[in-house]
Amino acid sequence: MVWHLPRRHNSRGFTLIEMLCVIIVIAALAVLVIPHLLGAQRKAKEAQLAGNLKQIRDAVERFESNTGAWPPALTDIIAANGNAISANFDGRGGLVDRNSYDGPYMASPMRELPKDPFTEATDWNYNNATGAVHSAATLCAVDGSPYNTW
Repeated sequence: MVWHLPRRHNSRGFTLIEMLCVIIVIAALAVLVIPHLLGAQRKAKEAQLAGNLKQIRDAVERFESNTGAWPPALTDIIAANGNAISANFDGRGGLVDRNSYDGPYMASPMRELPKDPFTEATDWNYNNATGAVHSAATLCAVDGSPYNTW
């Protein structure tokens, strides 16, 4: 009796073990990379928030310097002229000199305030008695400080 060894077929695919190894390697890389990508996105939003706050605060200070009062409403920094200012007095009772208004104090193509990158709205916390502007976001920064204290 002659025994013949079974022929091996020349397969061109991958074995199940090879596929599992590839999947495990890809998963391990994803676990390492995804947190870094999310952290970079968060830092970019923080940089945008800091830039927006600086622009708004500079505009508020220029408004106060020209008119002798803080803007009664934050949107007054982008008012077309002195007659478009929302009120005659700021939060501390200072009279807004509409004739000295030299705005708008902030360049905005749509005559809108910039959006807070974390709330996706123009809902800034503004105190018209002190001119203080802060984010309305309730989240904390990467360094642990609340955005609404920035």
